[in-house]
Parts: sequence; C-alpha cells; structure tokens
Amino acid sequence: MSSWDVWPVGVEWDEFLFLHVARCQRCADSFASSRSGEVDDWADTHHCDPEMAALLSLVDVRRAA
Repeated sequence: MSSWDVWPVGVEWDEFLFLHVARCQRCADSFASSRSGEVDDWADTHHCDPEMAALLSLVDVRRAA
C-alpha cells in the first residue's frame, strides 16, 4: 500500500533528482530535500491552500466528465 492511498500528502524518493519529495494530492504543493526528516516534517505539518484545492478539484471533475 502506498502512502497515496491513505494520506493526501505522499512522500517518495526521486531516483533521478536524488531527493526525497513530498507532494499534496489536493493542492499540488510540494517540497523536496536530500534529508528525509525535513520532507516528513513538511508532510506532517502541510496545510492546503483552500482556494487552490477547490480550483484543482473543479478542474479534475470537469476533466472526468
């Protein structure tokens, strides 16, 4: 099971950039660092921009239709 299945923010290792990357599914915000602890901290404390999340949700619904 991937972290994407449980939480809106997933943390992954980018083998091309050699960085840990956290990405939010709701607002598309992201954070990257060579230190996994920094990325985990960002993921744990991330709060979505409500306007961006609503806009992206609207675009995603229209694309599915």
